[in-house]
This record gives sequence, structure tokens and C-alpha cells, in this order.
Amino acid sequence: MTAVTLTRARGVIRARLDEPERRNAITPLLLDNLHAALDAAETDTGCRVLVLSASGDDFCAGTDLSGGVPDSLPDPGDTGELPYWRLLERLTATPVVTVALVDGHAHAGGVGLAAACDLVIAGPRARFRLTEALVGLVPAMAWPFVARRTGEQRAFTATLLAEDLDAAAAHACGLADQATDDAEGALRSTLVRLSRVDRSTTGALKTWRTRLFPRDEHLGTDAAHTFLTRLTDPQVHRLLGRVTAPERAA
Repeated sequence: MTAVTLTRARGVIRARLDEPERRNAITPLLLDNLHAALDAAETDTGCRVLVLSASGDDFCAGTDLSGGVPDSLPDPGDTGELPYWRLLERLTATPVVTVALVDGHAHAGGVGLAAACDLVIAGPRARFRLTEALVGLVPAMAWPFVARRTGEQRAFTATLLAEDLDAAAAHACGLADQATDDAEGALRSTLVRLSRVDRSTTGALKTWRTRLFPRDEHLGTDAAHTFLTRLTDPQVHRLLGRVTAPERAA
């Protein structure tokens, strides 16, 4: 069973989120599959680019909370970090270029998934919305990756107001690097341009960027604690029962 379909072509691995019937929601299986996609890209010395895309109308709907708070909560493990956080960290640090091709709805954690990538291409159907506050949650893990693109205040406002950003608005605030009416055409053009930069140079650029703009080493642990604390708050349970299903995401 898989939630992600991999294809390979000329130095590019494409990981397509492939559970449209579940709105490509974040599940343990999806996270495992995306970690495996990163493993494949990193071990293939000929791979320069990892593209994340999706089947159906949704890029990624975040963690599905339509059934309320799950009985089994994610385990931070020995590091104190959750698998979702570790995935976002890997997308920013891997020596291959990571590209999110968003041509559908990205909600809650789905916004963070896109924002963690090196490049974000927003197609005509793209919509970005941080919906966590509507159900009493804090996008503790997604926020650092969104805010590095948009700035702190813009990320805060987008969350507080649960703004629904189309491709043009996402591009205007820095959440997307391109807004286009032809997502696949824009991807092809981007891949041609990326072919001029070798993998070792990409890795060096990303390593130096991390050195210039370091993240607090305890941020992942603190983010997990904040997320899980809010998720077990009785008020969140009440709010989940009041909002519509598409907004029940984290």
C-alpha cells in the first residue's frame, strides 16, 4: 500500500501524492512514503531534483481531523520531534533541489509541506490556507517554514484570519515563487534552468543558507510540544465539532 507514486526521468524524481479520495491528507503512511522518496533522491547520485505534486483537486489537506482528535497521537520519539517536522527539515536540508508543484488546495500542514521546499510553483487551481486557528490549534511546525518565505507578520495574519490565498496572492507574499496558468509548463521550464546547476553546488548553497540563517536547535521539540498540547485541549475538541469538514485540518 502506498500514498505516494514515484517516477524518475533525467535526474528528476517526482513524488506524486496519490490519495485524492482522502484529499492527500497527512497520514503516517504519507509521511513514511515522502521520507522514502527523499531517501531515494539522496541515494541516487544522478538525482538533482525532487518534485512534490499531487493527484486530484487537493495538493495536501493537512492532517485529517474530520473524525475529531485521533485516539492515537503521533509519538515524538527519542528526539522529541514529530515525523512531519523531520520531513520539513529534510526538504530544506537535502542536497537535491526540492520543488512543490501546487495545483490544488493546500490546507494547514499542506501549506507547510509546500513552503519547506526550495521552490514553489502555484498553478491556476492552487489555494493556500492555514486553517489551524479555526479549530483552536497552532501551526507550530508549519509556521517556521511559512514565515521564512512570507515574513513573521504575514504568516501570523494569514493564520489569524485563515486567509484563502490564490496563486497570485501566494506569489505576492512570497509563499509561492511562481504563479502560472500552466503548472506543468512552468515545471518543465524550471527543470531546464535547474539542469545548469550541479548537485554539489546546490548542496553547498543550501548548507551555507542554513549557516547564515540558523534555526533554534530546540524548535522542533518545542513545536511538537505546542502542537500536542493544543491537540489535547478540551476546547479544541469542542471547536472541531462546530466547523465544516474542510477546515478540520492541522
